[in-house]
Amino acid sequence: MKHKSIFSLLFFLMGVGIATTSCEDMLTPDLTRYTENFSGRDTVYFYNGILRNVQDMVEQNELLGDLRSDLVTTTKYTSDSISNIVKYENKRIDGEDQLLNRAAYYKVINQCNFYLAKVDTTAQKNNIKYMKREYAQVLNIRAWAYLQLVQTYGTVPFITKPVDNADTGWEKNPEKWATADNLLDLLKADLKTANGIEYANGYGYPDYGEYQTGNSNFKVNTKYLRFYSDLILGDLYLLHSANRQDYIEAAKSYYKFLRRYNNSTYNVTGGFATYSRYQLPNGTYQYTPNVDSWIGSGLNASSLGNENITIIPSAANNTFGRVLSRNVQIFGFDPSSRNSTSSDVNGGSVSTSGQVTISVNYRSRQVGPSNAYVNLCKAQSYSNTEYASGIASNITYFTGVGDARMYGTAPIVETKEGGRDENENRYIMKSAVPSSVDGSGLAHGASFKHFRSIYRVRQVWLRYAEAINRAGFPRLAFAVLRDGIDHQTLPTLTDSIKYINADSTKYHTVTYLDSTSVENTSRGVFYLGNDEMRRAQAEPEHSLFLPDFENKDNNEWLSNRGIHEQGCGASSVLDTIFSYKNVVAKRIEEEAKRTNSLTASVKRHIRNLRRYDVTVGDDTNTGTGDVEEDGEQKEPAPAEVNPLEVQAVETLIADECALETAYEGSRMFDLIRFARHMNNDASGVPGFTPTYGTTWLAWKIARRNENLKPYEDPTLYDGSLYTLLLDPNNWYIVSPKY
Repeated sequence: MKHKSIFSLLFFLMGVGIATTSCEDMLTPDLTRYTENFSGRDTVYFYNGILRNVQDMVEQNELLGDLRSDLVTTTKYTSDSISNIVKYENKRIDGEDQLLNRAAYYKVINQCNFYLAKVDTTAQKNNIKYMKREYAQVLNIRAWAYLQLVQTYGTVPFITKPVDNADTGWEKNPEKWATADNLLDLLKADLKTANGIEYANGYGYPDYGEYQTGNSNFKVNTKYLRFYSDLILGDLYLLHSANRQDYIEAAKSYYKFLRRYNNSTYNVTGGFATYSRYQLPNGTYQYTPNVDSWIGSGLNASSLGNENITIIPSAANNTFGRVLSRNVQIFGFDPSSRNSTSSDVNGGSVSTSGQVTISVNYRSRQVGPSNAYVNLCKAQSYSNTEYASGIASNITYFTGVGDARMYGTAPIVETKEGGRDENENRYIMKSAVPSSVDGSGLAHGASFKHFRSIYRVRQVWLRYAEAINRAGFPRLAFAVLRDGIDHQTLPTLTDSIKYINADSTKYHTVTYLDSTSVENTSRGVFYLGNDEMRRAQAEPEHSLFLPDFENKDNNEWLSNRGIHEQGCGASSVLDTIFSYKNVVAKRIEEEAKRTNSLTASVKRHIRNLRRYDVTVGDDTNTGTGDVEEDGEQKEPAPAEVNPLEVQAVETLIADECALETAYEGSRMFDLIRFARHMNNDASGVPGFTPTYGTTWLAWKIARRNENLKPYEDPTLYDGSLYTLLLDPNNWYIVSPKY
């Protein structure tokens, strides 16, 4: 076993002194620069060799991030190797299965180590230290690769020195062992260095123009291949989650990214998956899903748009480099590719292009969407708001249709076997994008996706919501889901008079929500309560991770929309179903029933939230405040956030992650991260213990094959799988033993 993985690594290392990409490879930049020997001055080809090795690991990482989650199920055609992963049987160990091979990750890491050890960051051209930009990127890529390793394997060797032979013993005796608890500390300095290069020193990022994939319709600009220190650092703080400050630091990192990189670019804008409604002659309604806009916003086959931040591209066929076709095959599609060559009339100019086509094959479908995913989508409420003169005037709920994004993510595909049966013929289509979806939810045709998303805009907003929720701002986090955060929807704080006696002669000044100052009254976030806004503004660093509540003249995130709107209809104040008080109260109740902790105090909080939208900690705050020495009334301190609401909102964010980013390679990593939050943030709330997250994750995954609505009969689940996952060590792939 040892020699198998090491030889793989050494095979790679043998080529570090020369250019690591061939002249035909898509990751060869359109430049005349080359590396004859690794001099440390001109390393563009070496840098692109690192990206090539990221290409080699990205599909493996994507599959390992999904197959063990609550969103997939096996089929009658599932291979033993895939089944072992999905069912946590751990019968195979690292290196015996192509998908269970740490060498793919360490090839990236070790090449980064060589680069960082040899690069000359003082090299200048036109008074610019041009290698600084690549240096920062390599630091970021190495940190990202380690993050994926730890999320997948739990405990892994941490090495920063190049390995060039098989006798170093780094697998058993590394420089350090990296875990979720210490990875932040191991990588924080590197990412701070990269951040300084990107921002403070103004070096920016490498720019090598466009990369040729071989597909004339899909060329990739360098900007889409950038790894950003802010995003990786935010992810590391979220994974660490030791205390509230970690969440604040994570929120600061995401917020800085969203603000610093052209505000208009990183809005959550249109691109909704919707339904059209038609009334039939018998008076009933027919609902037709429309997913083209949602897919086209950045999830389609060959157009990146503003939704994608960091991607890894695929070549059109092997002539042009690595074709990312493994996942497509596992999801039930057979890829094929062809080249075409053309020349001018004199034969002097020749050009070659490639194309990948895919066709459905039910015998190739090894995994499909789980019952848990399908039923989560179907459980969502879809609303349609009508407007008169720009004001929300009426709302209609499309009963029973669910989240429209399901028809772009896992539509029904007709096959020779099974026809169009819903249970047998839902196909995962995030790597094979449906050409069209008809009114019955049937996909027609599929296009090969020429890239894999590493980061995209809605994903970053979801992680920002995750961070600010645990930082103590669940209502603002919910606003990210429901309405989107912008200056048109956020209310401001202002002063008012509160009388404290019956004859209205004694009063004191209090701070409250001035609803008249909300610019867009149809979409105003009125549920962002007094106490939360006051606590937010009292934060010493609030301007670094929370929107500027007072400045209504700025244009940050203008017309920003909620993530939930992407598949459940546009939000408006008329929507009383997907509202904070109803949804959060319901989730508190569901979680309390699941954990057998529906106590009298929990019931009281649920009642107050539903009736009065009260969030005052112990539910006894009268708002009268203390008395000053001169007898004047002091404004009461804002109530502390109730942990029940934080917990409930986090599970809603987990649901939204499934609805928006299913089958993009992050689901298991999301679940592990949420479980760690719950375990690390034990607060004494009934039912909330240091193992709360462990039981929650085990329950989520153990219910994936139950044909039940979310939280329907919570006692039903796969008992064996549940018991297995009560041990956090089993959340990870088994590491090799030497």
